[in-house]
Amino acid sequence: MTDFFQHQDNARGRTRLLVALFLLTVVLMIALVYVLAGSFTRWEGGWWNPSLLLRSGGIAGGIILAGSGFKMLQLSAGGSVVARELGGRQIDHSTSDPDERKLLNIVEEMALASGMPFPQVWVMDREAGINAFAAGKSVSDAVIGVTRGCILALDRDELQGVIAHEFSHILNGDMRLNLRLIGIVHGVLVIALVGEGIMRIGSRMRGDSKSPGPVLVVIGIAIMAIGWLGVLLGRLIKSAISRQREFLADASAVQFTRNPDGIGRALIKIGGYDHGSTVGHGRAKEASHMMFGSIKVGLFDSHPPLALRIKAVLPGWNGKFTPLKLPEIRADMERVRPILERQPKRAIADFSQAVAPVHVRPTRERQPNRALWDTGAVIPAVAEQIVSRVGQMTPADIEGAARFRAGLSLELRELLNDPSGAQAVMFGLLLGTEAETAALSNGVDDATLQTASQIAAEVQQWHSSHAISLVDLAIPALRRLSREEYLRFNRIVDSILKADRQIDLFEFMVQRVLRRHLDLWFDHAGPPRVKFHSLQQIAPQLEIILSAISDVGRRTPEEGAAALAAGQQFLAEQGVYLNLRTRATGLDEVDAALTKFDAATPLLKKQLIMACTIVAREDGTITDGEAELLRAVADSIGCPMPRLHSGLTA
Repeated sequence: MTDFFQHQDNARGRTRLLVALFLLTVVLMIALVYVLAGSFTRWEGGWWNPSLLLRSGGIAGGIILAGSGFKMLQLSAGGSVVARELGGRQIDHSTSDPDERKLLNIVEEMALASGMPFPQVWVMDREAGINAFAAGKSVSDAVIGVTRGCILALDRDELQGVIAHEFSHILNGDMRLNLRLIGIVHGVLVIALVGEGIMRIGSRMRGDSKSPGPVLVVIGIAIMAIGWLGVLLGRLIKSAISRQREFLADASAVQFTRNPDGIGRALIKIGGYDHGSTVGHGRAKEASHMMFGSIKVGLFDSHPPLALRIKAVLPGWNGKFTPLKLPEIRADMERVRPILERQPKRAIADFSQAVAPVHVRPTRERQPNRALWDTGAVIPAVAEQIVSRVGQMTPADIEGAARFRAGLSLELRELLNDPSGAQAVMFGLLLGTEAETAALSNGVDDATLQTASQIAAEVQQWHSSHAISLVDLAIPALRRLSREEYLRFNRIVDSILKADRQIDLFEFMVQRVLRRHLDLWFDHAGPPRVKFHSLQQIAPQLEIILSAISDVGRRTPEEGAAALAAGQQFLAEQGVYLNLRTRATGLDEVDAALTKFDAATPLLKKQLIMACTIVAREDGTITDGEAELLRAVADSIGCPMPRLHSGLTA
């Protein structure tokens, strides 16, 4: 099984390599611009002219950095920017198109299975090739895009294999690097565009023999050549970084689905299809390294050869491609529903038109703090297994997610797909006392209060992990709020949580998941920069989190001390020596500690989750409450974890 944390750490290493190669490319281009400037000044003052180097290098470097900075700022809004630039259209969750419905169901199942929010799904309607991509800065703003040809050409298993491949890129931290690659190549492209502009100005100049037009043409051509050399180097860097990740994503797709035929047949269809995996949009080359299939072949191809990818997942493949033909995409567009302008967003207090009483179909009974795992296995082995679940999913997870999704009533699904209704569902998850209900009634209308109360009554009978899945399903609709509406939503949530002057573990987890993903979305922010490279740097926060874990199991003081001793022993084996003692911890302290841990390296995050699991597991069981807090810990530091359930074995 692939290691989420190692891949995250590798992604950081590739980012450092990318920055180093980019700087070398910039230095080379500055040197060439300096040579060009020196040639036109006939090297007045000698071949070494610091003043000329400063002027020419400053201009060239400034243009490159400004171009890259502008592009990265443009992409800071997340993956939806890339999807829109490629001519994509976001699929409406209420779509009646059967092919789009199939795609949404697959993406939804995989999001639930992996413990991450449901990403936006976009379709490139006019693209006949079989292709897909994932884009974004983190799981909080991830986007999955597919071509219309991909939807039409692939059956459900094949499409699932392609989507699993894209989920691998999301979970392994590839997306953010991909966005940086686009920004870097765009920066050096600007030099070529400046040269082209100078050349055109020169070519339009008319006058006597003293006109600078011919000189400007020569200068423009020379600058264009330097710029395009930088672009070629940038694309070469992009291709070298991307190729190996495609093999990894293919292997992860097989691991997630346990069905090599799915992704294997999808690749075979690409080889036998007239359009292959081509994407005709003018911006496609810029995003070629994000695509599932190659859109060009040669030295700068960002993907391994198709035959090698197929052989890697289907060793028995006979090397033959089956011819595939589809109806013309333009003709097929006639059945695609017209894109309508979005209706103005409703204020939260005006729910009367959007929210009606709902019947929620109950699932498994929720029994707070019951024993979830009870295997008697060696503690480190169980901890390793739980940690290995982060950033992963299994066929059992996907099947469970499909059953959960199928069990939701139509009314509840409609609520989750509507910004106003999704808020009502979230309010309902948090209601538990009369004081909380009274607090909600002060901020919403009667219809919203009634719906939220019904949700609250029903989810009390649910297993907590199922209730948390509603949060993952609601996030896409909550992203469609305006910033003012989101701030008001947060104020109402806070008023509910503070109403009874205490926050229980479930409420804490709901709040953390919501804030983690929605704050990043509305602030257009990526994960925080890494600040901590040693557990010693954040030892006080480590103690707070482990103390909270030891408290959740409702242990006696002696049992709590034994649990912390197990965690202390594990940390000592990692070279971290702490004197862990039982202490009262507030959830506000845990919240602050998790926020700080979010800026730790991936391998430190792995050690944290290992230590938390060992503390929770010391008494031979992992309770519902401990499982809830483990998932909250993991999700709060950017490590999506599938739900823990008794079906797992140590």
